[in-house]
This record gives sequence, C-alpha cells and structure tokens, in this order.
Amino acid sequence: MLKRLFCMLLVCLMTTVYFAVYASQAEDFLIEEDEGNVPDPLQQARILMRWMTEDEKIGQMIMVSPEDLTGEARTVRLKESGAFEKLPAGGVIIYGQNIETDAQLKALIQEIKNSAHDAGLYMPFIAVDEEGGTVARVAHKLGGVYVPSAEETGKTKDAQQAYRNGKVIGEYLGTYGFNLDLAPVADVMISTAPELEGRSYGEDADVVADMALEMARGLREEGIIPCFKHFPGHGAVTRNAHNVPVSHGRTLDEMRALDFVPFAAAIENGAEMIMMSHLKALNVDREYPASLSYVLVTEILRNALHFEGVVICDALRMDAIREEYSIEKAAVLAVNAGVDILLAPDDGQKVYQALQKAVENGTVSRERIDESVARILALKIKNGLIQ
Repeated sequence: MLKRLFCMLLVCLMTTVYFAVYASQAEDFLIEEDEGNVPDPLQQARILMRWMTEDEKIGQMIMVSPEDLTGEARTVRLKESGAFEKLPAGGVIIYGQNIETDAQLKALIQEIKNSAHDAGLYMPFIAVDEEGGTVARVAHKLGGVYVPSAEETGKTKDAQQAYRNGKVIGEYLGTYGFNLDLAPVADVMISTAPELEGRSYGEDADVVADMALEMARGLREEGIIPCFKHFPGHGAVTRNAHNVPVSHGRTLDEMRALDFVPFAAAIENGAEMIMMSHLKALNVDREYPASLSYVLVTEILRNALHFEGVVICDALRMDAIREEYSIEKAAVLAVNAGVDILLAPDDGQKVYQALQKAVENGTVSRERIDESVARILALKIKNGLIQ
C-alpha cells in the first residue's frame, strides 16, 4: 500500500515538474509576441532550436536533389512518405531531369513538402537555378514566357528590365511551389569566363550591382528568396568549375575594387543568401577554394563585408571539388570555413554522416552548427516558411 502511494506521489510530482518546464518554455514565445514589436527572426530561431535534435540541426545544413531522398537514378515523383527519415535535409534542389509536366512538377514539390512535414521537419527550401537565358531549368522544360539572359539585359543598361525579369521568374516559380531561386548572378565579367557565358550582366561593376539588386527585388515581391552568386566573383576565371578546378591570381585590392562591388551592394541592401564559388583566389588563399576557405567565407565575406545572412556553397558535385577532395572532407572543410548550407553533394547521406561524425569527435563544434542553423531557420521564419 505504501509503495503504491509513493508511486502515485512520484507520478504527480513528475507531472507537475513537466508542466512547469513546458509552461516556462512556452512563455518564451509569448514574451516575444507580447512585446508589441515584430519578433526578431534570429531570436525566434534560437528558441525553436531548443526542441531540435542534433541530427535535425545537421540536416538543415544540407540541400539535396530528390534522388538523394529516393535512391533512384531519376526522380519525378516522391512515392515514399518517409523520404526524409534517413536524411532530414533542410532543402531540396530541383534539376531539369526532375521536371516533366506542369502537373508533375507541382505534385513533386508538394510531395517533398508533405514528406518533410510528416517527418516532423520544418519546411524545406525548394530551390532551382532559374536565371533567364540558357540557365532556366523550369522554363526550358515547360516553356512559357522567355526571360532574357543577364547578358542581354545588361546590354540594355535598364535595371528595370532586370526587375521585370525577376518578377516574371518569381511569379511562375511560385505557382509550382518553389521558395528559393539560386539567382541573380552577381559576377562581373572581367575576362572571357566560359562558366559565365550569357550569365553576367557585364563588365561594369556598378551596372552588375544595380541589375542584380533589381532582379532580386522582383523575385522577393513574388515570394521567392533570391541568392546572389558566385562570391568572390567568377569573372576572371578562364575555365569552367563544373569540369575542372579553377583559379585566378587577382589581388585582394583588385577584387575589392571590382569583383566584390555587386556583393557589397547586395549586403548593404539586405541580401538574404550568398553563394560561394569553388574558385581558388591564389593571392588570398592558395590552399583552399573559396567554398572551403575560412579566409574568404569568414574573414572577408562575414567580417570585412559584414554579411549576416545565409552562406551556401556551389554544388559539391562539381569537378572543381570532386577532383581534389572526398565529399566527406569537403563538407567538413566547408562548414568549418563558415558555410551554412552544403548544396547538391553526390551523396547527401555521406555528407550527413560525415557531419555527424565530425560533431561527435569534435572536428566541427556544436557551436558552429548552431550558428548556421540559427541563420537558416531565421531566413525561413522571415519568409513565412516557418510560422
């Protein structure tokens, strides 16, 4: 009898403590909402992180292709509702091979969102490369309004044309369910850079800055998050990073005077996301490409240019990375350099496991993970992906 009474008292005590703690946690939200001010997204993000597991945090830092979720060679529909259970990715990038028809693309994106929700995850970024001109995954597969390339638009010297391009692209991306466009290109064309053929607004850094800002404004007005790329600027690279490692010998002063100008303007105007390229700026960091370089990501982009938004690296499946690093090593180096989101690895599961292991053995600190996750969630909160 006494034993039974003791158990009942213990249960009551545990229940009281639980609800007291829960009420205290809930109060954090209420205090934020009742202050009469717009809640700070970064502060809200840090509150949400209290309920996240370490694995969920790591997952937020990986943006995968649909094939990483299904294990298929080519994915056009997400048949399994448990697709995110083994890899709780914070974002998915759609490529041309994932697109067949209007109805199919809408269904695929909705299935991705539903599957993430079913796994108890926050809304993922649903991204695409849609710049206009030759780089337009959706428009090329499904047709629709032709949007001029950055090169064509730059020649007009009319920044309002770039704004209209952003509006058009943003409108049709929104109808399919996208929330992130990996555009505009903010590279200044310094030499005949093959990777930027048709994709740069031109040789005048101020024109490029204005055009990129206006395209981003058009995207935002249609509910699409823009991403300025490819820092520190691909305009002087004479080869294509998709196929080979690339580099240039420009000095930091030269880069500040030209290459950085559009990115600095974007930061001054509240840029949400900037993509790091895989080029080696030999006179700044001879050892690592920009995407893996602490000097370029943290010391220059973060500290010198004061960028506080989300840093995403260019696709890790590109040969500029694959020829010199294993995917696991590249992922760890990028995170320690200050990158927040690892884009399109060949194998998302390997990257996920590499980061788990790196956190466990102390190669990547938990504080470093938290810094990135706070920025990612804050961007999602700011743009209504988390409500």
